[in-house]
Amino acid sequence: MTNFLNRSFVALIYSSIFLVCLFYNSTTFSVLGVIITILVIREFSRICNLSIIKSLIGIVTYFLLIYLINNNSNLSYILLGISILTNIYLLFNLLMNKSFRFKKIPSFLLLLCHITLSLFFLFQLPILNNSYEPTYILFLLIIVWTSDSAGYFFGIKYGKRKLMKSISPKKTIEGLVASLFFSMMISLIFGYIIDYKNLIEIVVIGFLVSVFGSAGDLIESKFKRQSGMKDSGNLLKSHGGIYDRLDSLIFTAPFIYLLYFLNILNF
Repeated sequence: MTNFLNRSFVALIYSSIFLVCLFYNSTTFSVLGVIITILVIREFSRICNLSIIKSLIGIVTYFLLIYLINNNSNLSYILLGISILTNIYLLFNLLMNKSFRFKKIPSFLLLLCHITLSLFFLFQLPILNNSYEPTYILFLLIIVWTSDSAGYFFGIKYGKRKLMKSISPKKTIEGLVASLFFSMMISLIFGYIIDYKNLIEIVVIGFLVSVFGSAGDLIESKFKRQSGMKDSGNLLKSHGGIYDRLDSLIFTAPFIYLLYFLNILNF
């Protein structure tokens, strides 16, 4: 119970900072994006035992993307494709129970194509149409945070059947079911509040966000397990590191970006 309350308190502080930066203005959110990206890149580099030079290349790449890439440029579309294909590759490896081999070149490519690109598209969501619209990322945040919280609580309280014991012993099928159910419910409520044109569509998207978010969580767990680490860092105490908190968002962001780009999801 004490651990749950501690996690809840840290989650409240973390989410409050995220939301304040998001709704204050685009500059504060961009600064938050830079800070988070630097921290996540360092944590991922630590997991994969990458050098400081490679970490710096990942960080510099993020800055170059921010200042050189326009949301409507052809290069942006190519990079989005690379990001999505990389995440699909990681998902395939997860489902096939294959190992992510931490060789220097593949790990460095994952740093650039999975971590850096996914974070770029995550923090580009509010300005996807060249105007600052926090709602674009708010939907993703609400679904992922609800899904994660429901999965954790119901998994701890009622979980009996392990989801992928070899990767994450604490993840349960009951927790996953709770994640999917509550993500659909919160999607329905969100869609109703903003008067979304198709409530069934937004519920389905919420369901898929929860599925991809859970996959992102498991993929990060697999990275950590192969490196022999429990957490990506200790910045958030019982929550671990920033990457531990953002793994679901990082994995899901490029797919949500694609839905906005194709006008499948449109607020």
